[in-house]
Amino acid sequence: MRRFLLCFLLLASITSMAQYKGHGGHPVPGQPSDATLTIVAARQQAFWLFVDDVLQNEQPVHSIRINGLWPEVFYVRVELDNAAQNSVGQYVDLRQSQVFSIAQRGNLFGLEASNASVRPELTMGLRVAHEPIAPPTPRPLSAAEFDEVCAMIERESYDKTRLTVAKQVTEANRMTAKQIEQITRLFSFESNKLEFAKFAYLFCIDPNKYYMVNEAFSYDSSKQELNEYIKGL
Repeated sequence: MRRFLLCFLLLASITSMAQYKGHGGHPVPGQPSDATLTIVAARQQAFWLFVDDVLQNEQPVHSIRINGLWPEVFYVRVELDNAAQNSVGQYVDLRQSQVFSIAQRGNLFGLEASNASVRPELTMGLRVAHEPIAPPTPRPLSAAEFDEVCAMIERESYDKTRLTVAKQVTEANRMTAKQIEQITRLFSFESNKLEFAKFAYLFCIDPNKYYMVNEAFSYDSSKQELNEYIKGL
C-alpha cells in the first residue's frame, strides 16, 4: 500500500505533540468538553477516520464530526477510499474545536486547518479502543482495474495457466458477482470455468447475486454442481 504524507502543522500542534509524548503514549479519557473535531474532503473523495488508531466510521464518508472530546492531543489519521489507499495523519491539539480539510498538492494529500462552516455527513461521539467496530466494507475492483485484470488473464495462452492467474488475482482482491461471471467466461474448458466459479465464491462481495455466474456456463450440469457446492459451504 502506497502512502503519501503531507502535514500542515501549526506551532501549537507541534508543542502539544511533545507534551503528548510526555504522557507516555495515548491520552487517558478525561472529562468531555465542547471541543469537536471535523474532517471534510472534496466531493469526489471519501475516507475512513482513525483517532489514536481506532476506526471511527463503519462506512466511508465525505465529512465527519467527532463530539465530546477532552482537551488533549490526539493522533488523527484518514485513509482515502481510492485505489492507492493514500493515508495522511498528524497530531491535533483539541483544547478547542478544530476543522481540517483534506488538501491535495499534486499526488500528495494532507490535513489543512480550515475556518469553513461544515454541515457534516456524520456526527458521532469518540470511539475508543475497547469498543468493537465492524471492519470497512470491502471495495470491489474498479472498472479500470478489472479491465487490466481481464487483459492479463487473456494474455495467457493456456487455459490452465489462465485459471492459475485468475485465482491469484481473485485471492488478492474482492469482486462482484458480475465481475466473476465475466472472468469465468474467459476460460475455454467447462471444467476450468466451474473450478474458478467455486474458488471465487468466497471472495465475492455480493454473494446474494452469485446466480449471475451461471450465465458463463454452457451446461446445466455445471450450474447445478456450482449450486450444490455453495449449499454445502
